Amino acid sequence: MSRCLLFLLLSACAFAQMANSPPVPQWLAAPETGQTFTQTVKHEGKLLKAVLLTASDSAVEIVLDGKSIATVKAADTATGTDLTQQLGDGKAHQLGLRVPGKAKTAARLELNGDLAAVRWIVTDATWQNAVVAGPTDADPATNPFDLKKTFDAYNSWQLAKPGAQNQATDPATLTLPPGFKAELIRSAQPGEDSWVSMAFDPQGRITLGKEKKGLLRLTLSGSGDQKMEVIDDELLECRGLLYAHGSLFANANNTKALFRLTDADGDGTFEKRQELMRTEGGVGHGRNHIKLGPDGDIYVAHGNNVLLPKNLDPDSPLKNYAPDQLIPNPWDGSMFDGNVELPAGHILRVKPDGSKITLLAGGLRNPLDIAFNSRGDLFTFDADMERDVGTPWYMPTRVLQILPGADYGWRRGTGRYPAWYADTLPSVIDIGLSSPTGIYFGYGAEFPQKYQDALYLLDWSYGRIIAVHLKHRSSSASYTAEQETFVTGRPLNVTDGCIGPDGAMWFTTGGRGTQSGLYRVSWAGKERYFSMMRDRVFRHSSGPEEYAEAMRERSVDGGWTPDLSFTFRCLESPDRFVTNAARLDLERSDPALWRERALAGRSIHALLALARKGEKKDLPGILDAVMKAAPTPTLDALRVIAVAIARHGTPDEAHHQKLMAWAVYPRDDVFLNRELCRLLVYLHSPTVIEKTMPLLQAATTSEDLLYYPFMLRYLKEGWTLEQRRIAFEALNKAEKMNGASTFFKAISDTRSELAAALKPEEATQLAAVISPAKPAVLSVHALPGHSFKNWTLEDLTPLLAKMDAKTRSRDSAKDALIRAQCVFCHKVSNDPTLPAGVFGPDLVQVSARFNRRDLLDHILNPSKFIDEKFRYVTVKTSDGKTITGSLESEDDERVVLRPNPLAPEKSEIAKAMIKERSVSEISPMPAGLLNSLKAEQILDLLAWFETLR
Repeated sequence: MSRCLLFLLLSACAFAQMANSPPVPQWLAAPETGQTFTQTVKHEGKLLKAVLLTASDSAVEIVLDGKSIATVKAADTATGTDLTQQLGDGKAHQLGLRVPGKAKTAARLELNGDLAAVRWIVTDATWQNAVVAGPTDADPATNPFDLKKTFDAYNSWQLAKPGAQNQATDPATLTLPPGFKAELIRSAQPGEDSWVSMAFDPQGRITLGKEKKGLLRLTLSGSGDQKMEVIDDELLECRGLLYAHGSLFANANNTKALFRLTDADGDGTFEKRQELMRTEGGVGHGRNHIKLGPDGDIYVAHGNNVLLPKNLDPDSPLKNYAPDQLIPNPWDGSMFDGNVELPAGHILRVKPDGSKITLLAGGLRNPLDIAFNSRGDLFTFDADMERDVGTPWYMPTRVLQILPGADYGWRRGTGRYPAWYADTLPSVIDIGLSSPTGIYFGYGAEFPQKYQDALYLLDWSYGRIIAVHLKHRSSSASYTAEQETFVTGRPLNVTDGCIGPDGAMWFTTGGRGTQSGLYRVSWAGKERYFSMMRDRVFRHSSGPEEYAEAMRERSVDGGWTPDLSFTFRCLESPDRFVTNAARLDLERSDPALWRERALAGRSIHALLALARKGEKKDLPGILDAVMKAAPTPTLDALRVIAVAIARHGTPDEAHHQKLMAWAVYPRDDVFLNRELCRLLVYLHSPTVIEKTMPLLQAATTSEDLLYYPFMLRYLKEGWTLEQRRIAFEALNKAEKMNGASTFFKAISDTRSELAAALKPEEATQLAAVISPAKPAVLSVHALPGHSFKNWTLEDLTPLLAKMDAKTRSRDSAKDALIRAQCVFCHKVSNDPTLPAGVFGPDLVQVSARFNRRDLLDHILNPSKFIDEKFRYVTVKTSDGKTITGSLESEDDERVVLRPNPLAPEKSEIAKAMIKERSVSEISPMPAGLLNSLKAEQILDLLAWFETLR
């Protein structure tokens, strides 16, 4: 048996996967007298959302602890009921479904602590009084839990799509803390579009930003009358609105500019529109919200698709940024946002007249909004990369304190900085899976004091407003925080909000064309509270513990030459915010002033500054100084080494040997082991594979199970057969865990690269573990994995006529054949260095049978033409199972299918159990295999076959 590896089938799963799909509910049938089916439910830990989907052919009462809490009508699609408030107390509850006589019901309860911590409870035989009447998906056409029609907690926003709602969510269904009440002030009417931003003007009127084009003004009278008028019909998607300096500032995302609109005569019409800043780039993670700073300047949040303005102040605090990856991953460019340019998402400071634009901070993904607290400190709520859940490079949504010059570590693909890297800053608090939109402080609200001081975060997907209670660290420049759900609903696709002049909280819903609403939240408790608004000031101090704040004030405006003694003293602070500010201070001055002091001292952070600002000749000295300052490896020391090598090149042989001797591995720290493994793989240590195996065998998290094979795949030689087996088994174990699309795609790609390095005899012996265990059913709410484009024949046909096969790159073609996984099922040449799959047709002579366009059509649309001997057989059995595989054998009594041609397992089905049998119209070869390639690589691949003649 040769290298017949089933990567094509596995990649089909990876392309389609967001997370493992929920289990299938069973129908429960009630007798003539009716019945109540019950199940014990207990959720411990964080609960973002609890959603009960119920289906029935008659009205069903939902009962909790013996009390009826809702009634669900009969419907073709399961109906959702939000039980977050009831089930979030960590106690055991009795959940019941009260069903009338001769009716049937089914339910699925989603308990969502996060995408990677979600669990489901479905109706089945374990429910009290259950009489199971079969699975709900027996007929896919009538499945009431079809994932295309019902939506999990994270996709609650889809319930507000056009056609699903004709007015905004009823405020009576929202959950708020005791003493608060919510009102729906207005639902968007036809022609008013979906609202993405809001702001009160000096007259107390509300300006609303339309998602497509223009601005609306809503005037509310004391009698309750409403007047809606268009005040702009040109600006495209104004995500940021701000009234300041007698003007309206508008950040128009699709117009790609920041504007200042002025109504000089006060008649309500903006006669003057001034463009303050223009930016190129994309509009997805685009030009977001804006806020007035304590200094009177306009602070602007931009996502990672926006490029920096051309007239940027050259003395901006953020500079000298780079990918700084010790081992650049070749996949990164093909992953989502793979074309993002540094500094990725960023914060700008703009003078009100546009005369000066400063780059304040960066390394963000998509900061939708920013907010200043009463001390003058700036915060943002940065988005995660939800496709990465489960991977070691996943970065959760998080609240960040924004300091001048800080790089928060977002990089494309797998290159994101973990929070412990010395050249980034940690979060104030990690929120978890969410979709950040607007943020604002509660200043001015007539709320209880803790809610006046809270930072409010809007989460669009889960439909909630989170109150974050910040606490300033004593003798520090940073904060700690706790979070509390303040408002939640389903759907409640919140987009923007603020504290209004009346002391209430106002917020909007909308986005992606969904139904919009304007809401007001006020305090209705017995006690009366008044706003305790405090002045916003920067504090001036010079002590080491206050260094970061002093640095913030001085570095924004530039022109400050540091006191080196003071700076080096601050580099030894235990406060990361202080050391980060001191390092940036050092980097702003000429390295010639402090190089010798850094190399002679024991400051890791001074050496990090030299690694970032120094020259290639500094590399040996930096490496020696790091190993002297940290005789045993630390995370900070390892980061300095990685940055120094990434910026200044490969160490000489002497330092190569010194580093391998210094990097004692493994240690008793998870993160330290990951970084040591990375360094030793870079150095091609002859012992790193052997030393990693115990870690891999002991690993229990999805992150570790993926990380070590992901790193070790760079080593093509030095493996024993058993070590390769352990690596494949780890990937198989990881594949059974919860995660998002990139997690499963990374498993597939890592498996492919590890398999590509096998000798034919090794592939034969490891066939059963190279082919993973049966994958879980995958969710249709999935997002694609690493891809450049969903290529079509129409996209590529115009390029074929211009292609000269003789001039194309064979090295690029070989890489494409492996990356698109052709080699694992097909023989593509007589080259012994390439795998030679036998599962699919031999392609060595394929160009003699097909021209380049027809061959491309076969690859792009594999189910359009299927050779009969490669078709799969699908069997549906009387007990509700569906089995698909190649037909191994058949006699009068049974049919034997092999679901996976590599694995030894076979499925034997008695013919008496077969309810339906069909020949599959879907090719075993999935579509989309070229999506991970650029157009030029596809042409190289096609040319490969033409030049084999």
